[in-house]
Amino acid sequence: MKKAIILSSALAMSMIFSSVASAATYDQYTASDSDTLWTISTKYGVSLSNLMAVNPKIDPNNVYKGLTLNLPNEHKQNWEIKADAIIAKGITQLGVPYVFGGDQPYKAFDCSGFIQYIFNQNGFNLPHSSSMQSDLGTFVPANQLRKGDLIFLSGTYQAGVSHVALYLGNNKILQAGTMGTREVKISDLFGVPYYEAHYWGAKRIINN
Repeated sequence: MKKAIILSSALAMSMIFSSVASAATYDQYTASDSDTLWTISTKYGVSLSNLMAVNPKIDPNNVYKGLTLNLPNEHKQNWEIKADAIIAKGITQLGVPYVFGGDQPYKAFDCSGFIQYIFNQNGFNLPHSSSMQSDLGTFVPANQLRKGDLIFLSGTYQAGVSHVALYLGNNKILQAGTMGTREVKISDLFGVPYYEAHYWGAKRIINN
């Protein structure tokens, strides 16, 4: 089981973070007349040394209008850094069995125990209850979902909110689920009749 979890984790990390899998993959910025490496580093909240490191062929004394620069991955906004950390923690639990009431990493989770664990390991304080978790944060329309949002289902085994999952982006959720394999796994969300029939809504816990 442990070996399978490690292999699944590696595959999922490759899929979810494919945009940063290569050290040569960066967002880009086009300089203006007034730009210097210092103003760019300040604008995007990245260190000057890292900005220079990912632009080894650029003369720091010759930043001109139209020059294209690579931006280090550290320029992500604070909410995105938090979301990525929570997702990364969750990925380490892929394949862990679903057990009702479970809250033990590498041993057993239920849906809310899993969400509680990955959030609380990153500085949050969530209860072990999908219903109580649905009372937190701010409501997010389905067309405005972003990674790190919580997805809730209702009426799955009892009335009201009864399941929670983590939105990964690209219509993927990370969850300790029971439909199909009973384990921590990555699933599609919209387009799956069961999830669409029981979809309650989404809440945003990571605001800044």
